[in-house]
Amino acid sequence: MDTAVEQFQGGVSTFQEQLDTLIASVSAERTILAERSEQLKRERQEYEEEKQRVSQVFSGNDKVVLNVGGVNFTTTQTTLQNAPAPSLFAAMFSGRHTLTADQNGHYFIDRDGRHFHDILNYLRDGTFSYPPDGSDYKYLLELRAEAEYYGLTGLLENIDRYPYALIRAQRTSSLNTEDSWMYEDGHDEVVFSVDQPCQLLGVGLCGTEGAYTAELELLEVDPSNVSEEIAKMQDAAQSYTKSDGEVVRLMLQRPALLAPKKCYMISALIKGTESFCCEECLPTVVAAGVRVHFHAWESPNGTTDQRGQFPELYIRAM
Repeated sequence: MDTAVEQFQGGVSTFQEQLDTLIASVSAERTILAERSEQLKRERQEYEEEKQRVSQVFSGNDKVVLNVGGVNFTTTQTTLQNAPAPSLFAAMFSGRHTLTADQNGHYFIDRDGRHFHDILNYLRDGTFSYPPDGSDYKYLLELRAEAEYYGLTGLLENIDRYPYALIRAQRTSSLNTEDSWMYEDGHDEVVFSVDQPCQLLGVGLCGTEGAYTAELELLEVDPSNVSEEIAKMQDAAQSYTKSDGEVVRLMLQRPALLAPKKCYMISALIKGTESFCCEECLPTVVAAGVRVHFHAWESPNGTTDQRGQFPELYIRAM
């Protein structure tokens, strides 16, 4: 009987300990929930205060006059906020900063006003109206500096599609215009790597006495097995005729970033008449300080690291 009583008392003691632990745990959870509730209330209040500050700066259709380097431009807050962060204008008119206008109510920006009409037009409709075949690269570089200052990443991408600072990495020492290169057995390919970061803007193809269409892919491939594709980076297509010259350009839609210790393949399916041919190609070419190495590889249509298609690559050093 005594043993049974002792066991019962022991069980009651254990149960009480477990109950005390449970109560303490529930109390701690309540404390945490109360703290989180207070934090949410504070964040909600801060959000409402921020929202109120923003609404007090301007209404979206209020006119804003910017004095950019002595040239005045009239626009609206809505236009200036069209570009997402990290846009300078989104920050200026966010309500977080105190803006001071001059005696005329204009906001001064100490930048070159010659370029700001292109900046403002981009903010208005998201397009860049520079001619596709434009070649005033000095202006493009100046405009790029302005776009970078204002934090307009979308405009930077548009500008970088133009081949400013283009460098030819010429792998062929001679272009054979006497013999012809036939297109019957599939893709022509070349495999290459670079020793420092750069951008690939496009490739040069051997011209033709007739006409052909080239469909190109840029691939990242496994350095230890270049037949193994890691990622498709870009594609492009264009048609050419005799009038386009002995070497024709196939430009990518946007610059492709190339990195050291990676391997790349340019693969082109060409349909049409035969073309000229690269001969005595160099295994390594240095252009603008970038070393481009062409790896041993024979493609289905016969292009190798020594002859065939792709007389030159177009790169931009970084």
